[in-house]
Amino acid sequence: MVTSPAKPKTAALQLPEPHTPPVLNRLKLPSNWEPTDQALIELSRLNEPWDFELTADRELVFVSPERSGSSTRGIRLAFQIEGWSESTSLGQVFGPQLGVRHDDGSMHMPDVAWISDERWGDRSLDDEGLLDACPELIVEIVSATDIPEEQQTKMEAWLRHGALLGWLIDPFRDTVTIYRPDAEPEQVQRPDTLGGEDVCQGLEVSLRRIWK
Repeated sequence: MVTSPAKPKTAALQLPEPHTPPVLNRLKLPSNWEPTDQALIELSRLNEPWDFELTADRELVFVSPERSGSSTRGIRLAFQIEGWSESTSLGQVFGPQLGVRHDDGSMHMPDVAWISDERWGDRSLDDEGLLDACPELIVEIVSATDIPEEQQTKMEAWLRHGALLGWLIDPFRDTVTIYRPDAEPEQVQRPDTLGGEDVCQGLEVSLRRIWK
């Protein structure tokens, strides 16, 4: 019986790991492009469902479409704040499509915001531009795609530009970080309610359904 010599074993070809490019979430603007209110609005319209925020360093920051969980949580909070605002007739409530323009040229979009009639002034709800006054109450809800450090930086920016009370709600860690001017952020573990303090007197929102 003739046997063939055993074939030498060959090592499996080791292919290099595919390179995963960094997630692109911001773009630098050319110096000759002016990010006016209408330009930013048109840019978002042309790239639906994506929205954009703008930093003071002229960087466009992509805001991804809301997931169902974030959207529902935002509606639940906005509904409660709107109910309080309607009963007091002290201001206006806005949702996540609001663009707020700041003095340094940056633009941010809150998940929920409330602005007093005093700051609102004689502005019209029919105005097609961005809001050029910072709301007193800002609510930001962390989503699965958010970077915590960027959310914290954004809340600090809201305070610099005039917000008087900020709630950063993180349903993944069951925490709320409360921001106030000239004070260190206060983190609370899974509170049942949040109060409007001196900024929105009489406001109390329930978070019980936010944690579900």
